[in-house]
Amino acid sequence: MKSSVLSWIIISIALLGSFAAYPYMPEQMAIHWNVSNEINGYAHKAFALLLLPALMVILVVVIPKKQNYQMHKSSIHIVQNVTLLCLLVLHSVTIAFGFGVSFNIAKVILPMVGILLVVTGYHMPRFQPNSVIGIRTTHTLASESNWRKTHKGAAKYYVFGGLLMIAATFVPAPYHTILFFGIIVMVVLASVYLSFHFGKDSK
Repeated sequence: MKSSVLSWIIISIALLGSFAAYPYMPEQMAIHWNVSNEINGYAHKAFALLLLPALMVILVVVIPKKQNYQMHKSSIHIVQNVTLLCLLVLHSVTIAFGFGVSFNIAKVILPMVGILLVVTGYHMPRFQPNSVIGIRTTHTLASESNWRKTHKGAAKYYVFGGLLMIAATFVPAPYHTILFFGIIVMVVLASVYLSFHFGKDSK
């Protein structure tokens, strides 16, 4: 599967931002925050500025070229590019903190993950069986019918969970972490349950 031009444009923007910001960054930069919005992880600026761009490159080139993605290539590209844009936002946040700008990281993470869930859920019914993206359980990988039913059923949980995640941005800060992990667990458990549920139907 060839990566879209937009994917490499997003990666190029991230790399250009890193190179442009490098001379102005402190030697140690924040790369991790705890649930209380406090910085609890630092790294040398070279590592911090290359970490997410490197992850973006891996995301683009790691998809096996031997897979047949023709049936759902456009959906894969959309989800991939939205993921890259989310990583670009995180990269921008890292640089912003390097410049001394401070804000609530949860108000960035919650809507970002919410949008990613909504977009993934919308395109999920179009995913064909593959080894990279989707709900990959023993049941979905063993049966194309199970794969199709599970992804069609789970799609609404992804979209609903994503909308809840976006709405959670506006609740008081102490509840951000509870809502974030609660929504993620709900989506994951619903997806796994559906794969087993449709697996029983096929027996």
